Amino acid sequence: MSTLKEKATAFFMSRIGKTAYVINTTAITDSLLQITLHLPEGIKWHSCQHLKCETGKHTYRDYTIASWDEVTQTAILLIHAGHEGAGSNWARQLQPEHSFFYAGPGGGFHQPTAADNLVCIGDASAIGHFVSLYKRRHQQQQFHTMIIGKPLPPIILDMPIDSGTSEQLTNWIQTLPLQETTFYLAGHIPLLVKTRKTIKDLGWKQIKSAGFWD
Repeated sequence: MSTLKEKATAFFMSRIGKTAYVINTTAITDSLLQITLHLPEGIKWHSCQHLKCETGKHTYRDYTIASWDEVTQTAILLIHAGHEGAGSNWARQLQPEHSFFYAGPGGGFHQPTAADNLVCIGDASAIGHFVSLYKRRHQQQQFHTMIIGKPLPPIILDMPIDSGTSEQLTNWIQTLPLQETTFYLAGHIPLLVKTRKTIKDLGWKQIKSAGFWD
């Protein structure tokens, strides 16, 4: 039975929902998918904004727009689909010419600061979030990304990536040539709590967090 929240969201989507069309899907790894969409109505894109996607009847998931091309009106989503769930199952079955309803974009509370260095740390569910920051940074800013979990390609959508474990995080941070720095944390909430403490213990204070799941 649908919850009151699900019914309210369904009503909301019926009023303002738009249609996205799948151009293609690419498996970056066995659990990370790149979904390229055409959004006929276009968007005004800012870092870390998400689309609320209808993944099933009365079922919705938020996915960050990793990249947006205004000329072709194409958006890229990077979806971690390494577990069973409404969002993962939906993403794995998407094929070219499929369509779905979405609302947004929304959110976008994380924006690149003016710091010399931007450092992003999270799990695979945060890659799209970090790529959007990378795309919107100033070209002179240094950008570093650590994804905790299974090894990933060293570059995704032009963004350089280091892969590692929580135990390697302190040493990784200490080897970076950092001065004025903003840290961005995203993904699994318990990981964010642990990582935030690690960063604070190292003496850093400018930390922005966005928890996606617990």
